[in-house]
Amino acid sequence: MAVATAAVVIRTLHRIQRQLTDLRGRLAAGPRQIAAQTGRLTAAESARTQLAESLRLARKKVDDKQLQLRSSEAKITDLEAKRNTAKTNREYQLLGEQIDADRAAIRVLEDEILEALEGVDAITAEQPAADKQVNEASATLDSLKQRISDEAAQLEQDVAHVTKQLEQAEADLTDDVRELYHRVVKHKGEDGMATSESGCCGGCHQQLTGKLLSQLLAGNVAMCRSCGRLLYEPDLPS
Repeated sequence: MAVATAAVVIRTLHRIQRQLTDLRGRLAAGPRQIAAQTGRLTAAESARTQLAESLRLARKKVDDKQLQLRSSEAKITDLEAKRNTAKTNREYQLLGEQIDADRAAIRVLEDEILEALEGVDAITAEQPAADKQVNEASATLDSLKQRISDEAAQLEQDVAHVTKQLEQAEADLTDDVRELYHRVVKHKGEDGMATSESGCCGGCHQQLTGKLLSQLLAGNVAMCRSCGRLLYEPDLPS
């Protein structure tokens, strides 16, 4: 094609490259969204597991104290039997003091058991909310996976279609411009191209020389000496 139309081709290629970047970005975003939701599900499951472990320990604490209570009660029964057969007043008195002390300890233990049972009830009350969080996170993940899978199929078709358009447009490049184009795209992708804006590079905003501006106005492309972008005039007729 004529050199004067090089800017038109580059302008088309820049538009297609931007479109491809957007499509590929949307494709890449899907797995990131799934990973983020998977993390939320994992966190909810971990919280539920920790709650279940807390409940297990709380119940074990109750069981241990109840076992201790039964042991203390059995000890008092044994002491009362010994007191009933005491041979001296002194022995009877000492056994009675021990029984009173053990009964006081039992009252403290009963209070501790009651407190521990309240702790079990409190943890048990939290379980429905923990189950709900896991179920909601799991359902959201399943829905997200399905939606992203459906979108990915369409996006992949769009990428294939736009890639074909890109190849067709690239075929219109002259050899010298094609070399510049492939060089900048290889290193910067679609950001390797930019329009001229009020006499400046649209990428780095550096002032362009008069010679470069003349090239652009003639329908040619030019390389920005500051950032290396391939520049074109945006308002030339197709």
